[in-house]
Amino acid sequence: MYKLFIDGENVDSSSGASSQIRNPATSELVDGVSKGDADDAKKAIDAAEDALEKWSEVASIQSSTILSRAAQLIRSNEQELATLLTKEQGKTLPESLGEIRFFAKTLEYYSGAKITGSFIALTDKVSAEVRKEPVGVVGGIVPWNNPVMLMGAKVVSSIRSGDAIVIKPASSTPLTTIRCAQILSQAGLPRGVFNVVPGPGGVVGEELLKNPKVRKVSFTGESETGKHIMEVAARDLKRVTLELGGSNPVIVADDADLEAAVDNTLFGRFRNCGQGCMCIKRAYVFEKVADQYLKRLIEKVKSIKVGNGLAQGVTMGPIHSSSQREGFEEQVKDGISKGAEVLTGGKRPSGTEYDKGFFYEPTLLVNADPSSKVVREEVFGPALPIFRVKDMDEAIIKGNDSIYGLGAHLWTRNIQTAMKAARKLKAGTILVNTPYGAGGWEIEVPMGGFKQSGLGREYGIEGMGQYQETKTIVYGT
Repeated sequence: MYKLFIDGENVDSSSGASSQIRNPATSELVDGVSKGDADDAKKAIDAAEDALEKWSEVASIQSSTILSRAAQLIRSNEQELATLLTKEQGKTLPESLGEIRFFAKTLEYYSGAKITGSFIALTDKVSAEVRKEPVGVVGGIVPWNNPVMLMGAKVVSSIRSGDAIVIKPASSTPLTTIRCAQILSQAGLPRGVFNVVPGPGGVVGEELLKNPKVRKVSFTGESETGKHIMEVAARDLKRVTLELGGSNPVIVADDADLEAAVDNTLFGRFRNCGQGCMCIKRAYVFEKVADQYLKRLIEKVKSIKVGNGLAQGVTMGPIHSSSQREGFEEQVKDGISKGAEVLTGGKRPSGTEYDKGFFYEPTLLVNADPSSKVVREEVFGPALPIFRVKDMDEAIIKGNDSIYGLGAHLWTRNIQTAMKAARKLKAGTILVNTPYGAGGWEIEVPMGGFKQSGLGREYGIEGMGQYQETKTIVYGT
């Protein structure tokens, strides 16, 4: 039984309530976890506030060493952590290993990050100091699709900035987050600086939003919840970072490296069973190369091995939950009912090995109505609608035709075309001739969205700055 992690201790919930975590591939019990409530969230917030004054004074000196030590411990325990992550989330073991290693790299990167201020001479008798100070107690709300990676951006930026944080993990994926908190404590992180309270969003999450001791809320998830968080946080003028939904297009020009573009589409759409905010969601392919692109993509999609993420040779695990699969199936059915043609997939796989899990075949669609749910909504599942376009202008117009603006992918050998198109695409991260998983997905560069894909940035020095306040002190002589 996993417990809440508050003030450096594993503790039972105030109510004694618990919940079960089950493997999405088998429905088997992974473990139990204490189920936090508002009282538990208050205890964690109080612990964070108690730790804050002392930690903010020493964090700039001590945090680098602690983060480096924690990275070593994460790496030495990566197999255990990745196996646990696959069991509770469903993704393949190689994908889980990649996520755990990304967290270790996050710890290493921010261990060397500098908190910069400056002095400015205003006149010969007056100067100003611009200081970066901790924002205070932070509430972090993390989704289930990449729980360790997305937790890491919030926790490590907070620690390095001198903040203290309370994380509310998704109710279905709390276990690996709790283990990571235990490991950071083992690395020397003081009590109360990093707390974990699993529990319902409407209870634990609301306490983080409404408690006046919490000065910043960082949320990753879908846009409607993000709007609610922004509305509630505004009552106390809490700082917010919102990394929200995405419907990211890939544009493939007629001069693209077609093999690389196909491989990018394959990985970018079907990694983690298509359950990622930065995943490719729509494809716009120039008419001249569309037939070749589709032929190659269909062949590669058919070679995807669906199954239990712990099984050898499996390249795509299940959808995370029954309700998630049902919502995804409704999006696909809506697309088909409005004229979309299924090139491959489009149903649950058959066989006894799939009976107890939430599996779905990787699916390619053409001729989808632009108004259908599988095109307009954020799709968290393994389906890709593909459209033919005549040129870059048409591709950009259609690529931008979304309430979202998180990411976009672009494949062309013409650098002038690429630069012009990248400037016109309305998204926070544009990947040009760059495989998904590199460049725009690295820690060193900020990530965030335009439009209803969110506010603020995570990762990079810009991301860490979201967890700091700027103070100006003017000195006269």
